[in-house]
Amino acid sequence: MSTIVLAISTEIFYTRIAVSKDESIVYQKDINHANEEFLQFEGVAEQLPFRRDAIMNQLRQDSVDIKSIQYVVAEGGLLKPCESGVYDIDKNMVGDLIDGVGGDDVINMAGLLAFTIANMLRVRSLVVDPASVDERSELAAFFSHPITRRKSLFHALVHKYLSNKYARYLNKNYEDMNIIFCHVGDRNVSVAAHKKGRVVDVNQAYMGFGPMGFFETGTMPVSNVIDMMLKKHYTKDEMLKLINRNATFHYYVATNSCDGIMSKNDNRTDMILDVMAYQISKEIASHYVSLDGEVDAIILSGKIFSDNRFFKYLSKRIENIAPIMSYPKDCTMEAMVYNVLQTVKGKCKIKTYD
Repeated sequence: MSTIVLAISTEIFYTRIAVSKDESIVYQKDINHANEEFLQFEGVAEQLPFRRDAIMNQLRQDSVDIKSIQYVVAEGGLLKPCESGVYDIDKNMVGDLIDGVGGDDVINMAGLLAFTIANMLRVRSLVVDPASVDERSELAAFFSHPITRRKSLFHALVHKYLSNKYARYLNKNYEDMNIIFCHVGDRNVSVAAHKKGRVVDVNQAYMGFGPMGFFETGTMPVSNVIDMMLKKHYTKDEMLKLINRNATFHYYVATNSCDGIMSKNDNRTDMILDVMAYQISKEIASHYVSLDGEVDAIILSGKIFSDNRFFKYLSKRIENIAPIMSYPKDCTMEAMVYNVLQTVKGKCKIKTYD
């Protein structure tokens, strides 16, 4: 019997859904949302009924056989630090997603949608490699002040899936390789050192630090942030929007969508792309130290790497470190489906979130 999976991923202005039959994705749709539609909602969790209804209406409109769905899987949210793996979405996880225990981000919505829709369909809901996967060494996790700590919040799903895929391509085991992995997402950038199957160091991509992304500033000087809050009287919400939504490309080239940026061909866009590539290449190079100078490969992931300008700007700075492999196609949905099928085949166990 075939395994039918509904996969859900959420971003600020769209909800992506896909339906797979065994290994093949047979249906995929981006449900776009206008900014005005969200003005009525104060927090991410309040969008749940709106996005749920949008998904169910879209599936019915496109004549998808809802009753055939056996699993609903989501891209994981900002949860408590946890191991890599496939998790049941239970009430504990739902509570942490609503409370924003790891941060109030739209990525949390995917797990809430999966749980709600799975309950409606009376099937199992799962999360794969939440963004809060934490495998860092003590050296990497240490922070200079005990009042807070460095967080591990990154694109763990894509990192783990493509690193394993690349290892299989070479007829090797992921657990035997040292990889520097860079993912440029729709909003932010994560760069990690994968050492023998574990992410021993990574920047906090979500609401954190690292290279600038299409929406987010990346690292900002702490003194500047303090001045902005105290001297300009910015509220917390205003600061978060400034840092997480209205940065970099929005100001310099009047768009922060990847497609919009790739369609531009002017000196200003070229310059900002080169700046972004420079920052990312420095982050990549830093993990030469994280991996003790033993790097088997550098993996680049994200749609922007289909832009020859950006790939050239970045690769010329890192090509002497290790061989480079690029995956410019978005693999979020296939990564979720692949992992669900691994549990169905008994190759990995479903974990309980604690």
